[in-house]
Amino acid sequence: MLENPLAKPSGLKKEEAYIQEVIHDYRVCCISREASLLARKEVLTGKAKFGIIGDGKEVPQVALAKAFRKGDWRSGYYRDQTLLFALGLCSVEDFFAQLYADPDNDPFSGGRQMNSHFASPSIDPEGNWTNHTDSFNISSDMSPTAGQMARALGLALASQKYRNIPGLHSENPFSHQGNEVCFCTIGDASTSEGVFWEAMNAAAVQQVPMAISVWDDGYGISVPIDYQTVKKSISKALAGFQLDENGEGMDIYTCKGWDYTALCELYEKGLAKVRQTHIPALFHIQELTQPQGHSTSGSHERYKSPQRLQWERDHDCILKMREWMIREGLAGASQLDELEKEAKIYVRQCRDKAWKAYMEPVQQAVHYLDGLYGKMDFPEVAHLHKELKNLLNPLFFEVVQNARRVVFATLGEQHPALDELKRWLVEAGQKASNRYETHLYSSSPRSALRIPVVPPVFNENSPHKNGYEVLNAFFDFAFSKYPEFLAFGEDVGKIGDVNQGFSGLQAKYGEERLFDTGIREWTIMGQAIGMAMRGLRPLAEIQYLDYLIYGLEPLSDDLATLRYRTNGIQQAPAIIRTRGHRLEGIWHAGSPIGMLLGALRGMYVCVPETWSRQWACTTPSYNPTTPAW
Repeated sequence: MLENPLAKPSGLKKEEAYIQEVIHDYRVCCISREASLLARKEVLTGKAKFGIIGDGKEVPQVALAKAFRKGDWRSGYYRDQTLLFALGLCSVEDFFAQLYADPDNDPFSGGRQMNSHFASPSIDPEGNWTNHTDSFNISSDMSPTAGQMARALGLALASQKYRNIPGLHSENPFSHQGNEVCFCTIGDASTSEGVFWEAMNAAAVQQVPMAISVWDDGYGISVPIDYQTVKKSISKALAGFQLDENGEGMDIYTCKGWDYTALCELYEKGLAKVRQTHIPALFHIQELTQPQGHSTSGSHERYKSPQRLQWERDHDCILKMREWMIREGLAGASQLDELEKEAKIYVRQCRDKAWKAYMEPVQQAVHYLDGLYGKMDFPEVAHLHKELKNLLNPLFFEVVQNARRVVFATLGEQHPALDELKRWLVEAGQKASNRYETHLYSSSPRSALRIPVVPPVFNENSPHKNGYEVLNAFFDFAFSKYPEFLAFGEDVGKIGDVNQGFSGLQAKYGEERLFDTGIREWTIMGQAIGMAMRGLRPLAEIQYLDYLIYGLEPLSDDLATLRYRTNGIQQAPAIIRTRGHRLEGIWHAGSPIGMLLGALRGMYVCVPETWSRQWACTTPSYNPTTPAW
């Protein structure tokens, strides 16, 4: 068996290379399927708590991976493990490390996220941007369904800005002059979410290179598509979005999820067009299956008919690919049997390595405490010592919990081993703090709270200015100094916002940098998140504070948690700006500031008391690494 069966073959003649590439793709599919099957078993045996897995979606994902290029971004769905395997961004050991929530070996979140929530480093340990153009880029997944759509819009919009703004054409680590595509993946049931429709509309209006793949297996947990989508088809429902003769709209494609050759051809041609033209595209991938149901807890036999279950077995994408390979003479049945057997062995080996790596520090801790407890002759310790040795596959917190109980049970006692135990608990607490209490905010030298204070200076000759004029002068300065600085929102562009802070600046700096949006707060926030992740410095405006709630979900679930949930490997230094109330009616006089303070931990919430301080809070230099409201 290959040392790394996920690695692609090379150095072959054209015909042989094609055959080996197909076999490689099939191998990746089989490995991914075995990982899914084994992940479910790990949960059912108690070694993992819960799992979301990507079985039934393997073949379209190996096809999609062929169209992915260095510099591209993915804003995805938590069933994309096969895509990550195919791109070489996730090993099988990584997959199981995240399933176990291993804080030391989960490279995507440090054990902070559920499994299949991926991310690639976009900053180094010192907080400096990495070279995004030289890597496959994965924006951090999150669990709220369809939440990835808003961020995907911003990631794609960044390509448009890098292509269209002359000041951004020079060599940089973020873009090859806007030739990158944002690959967005989503389950069919999640297309019922409002943000999906908002993002699709915005992508079509703005014409950004966003390629949306909808994995359609006919169900949303137990709810069939009959109750989810008009006409039982998201591509039919979106027919009005179809690109017309005037070049307005988006391309819409459909394909069967088990048709390997059609999928490869579709993605190759479709993605090439998206990349070249920046016209968004929807890829509706149909007739996929769920071999194990929705998740590791529960069974789809409870809500699917025997006929449906049999149809899913017959139309399993890996089975259909195998039948095609044999029929076309690309591989024999015995060869594929051996390959499938090797995949099982390989996945088990990776599972075992991941489990050993996860448990080894815990076992060392158990061994260490076992030695300490053996030195104590207190009767209160004996039963706790026995409990420690009887723990089956203990987690680190259970070992710490046992040690704390020993300290509590021996209060007032003196013993060298007790002193050693207390020191060990202090070290364990520090380890836990490093694992789970870091990276909520930036700790880099460029953190907003480390920017030196420059107090305003006034004298008798200082001119008198209205507040909006102070802001207007500042924004004029910011646009001239920072070519990556952008501002957008409702009524921001042409009229210069409702209070004239940007008055006249669109005419001076152009619509690419200062632009209006539709009334769609959710995706306004998504634009800010995605563009900030790609090195731009967006300022997104919500017209009035009362309208914030529509945009709160992407801020709370995505932007505020981004640095934390990636364990410090991603950042999005966006600025969100709004203003107070007109004191007319309950929706023009309310204040959700308490909601902001509670929901936006991970962002700085600034309420400046003077115009000069508002000037400071909205400058890109104030907010170099942490998002701010």
